Amino acid sequence: RALFVDRSLGTLAMVLYFLLGTLTLLVYCLIKYYRFIARYPKGPFPLPFIGNFIEIDAKALHNSFRQFGKQHNGIYTLFTPIPFVQITDPDILREAFVEKGEDFVGRPENEVHQEAFTMAPNSGVINSNGDAWRDNRRAAISIMRDFGMGKNVMEEQVRSSVADYISQLDSIEDKDHANLRWPIQVMVANIINEVLFGFRYKYDDCQPLMEYVEGFNKV
Repeated sequence: RALFVDRSLGTLAMVLYFLLGTLTLLVYCLIKYYRFIARYPKGPFPLPFIGNFIEIDAKALHNSFRQFGKQHNGIYTLFTPIPFVQITDPDILREAFVEKGEDFVGRPENEVHQEAFTMAPNSGVINSNGDAWRDNRRAAISIMRDFGMGKNVMEEQVRSSVADYISQLDSIEDKDHANLRWPIQVMVANIINEVLFGFRYKYDDCQPLMEYVEGFNKV
């Protein structure tokens, strides 16, 4: 009986040590996680592993972003669980991307995108960083200027496309539950198409564009 009691106490001690070790590790991970969070602009309080997913309205992201922006003075961080800094205040946007533009030219490195969409490491306009990005951007701007960017012709095309976009938004009856994905997609595509090919899509007749985008997303 004494041997049985000793074994039981030994097993209980091992279980307690295991639970204590697990609890200590969990507390350490939580402290490390929230110290990591403290490096970013303050935003909605994130939970471990899931971040702010439960606070985001997936059907009306713009409403969630607008609400968070009001609560946190125009700049905040969302964790999904990867951190994303969101800026909704125009003055902060200007400071970040105009006055301090060189400090924000970098972008997250994504090996999946590099493998899928680039022919060489750190290439292209979208996925490159540093000096390579600056060189590509300079070349892209030079080409776009040849097509009229910065001139009245380009400005008129952009204004016209934006005017069509606003008219499309005005025609939406249920604006609180509007899906802005395709109106924005068509607006941007129309600017590019008119510059390169001389035509634009109508918002109620853009099936070829939608099929192309959906097909590209499946790649």
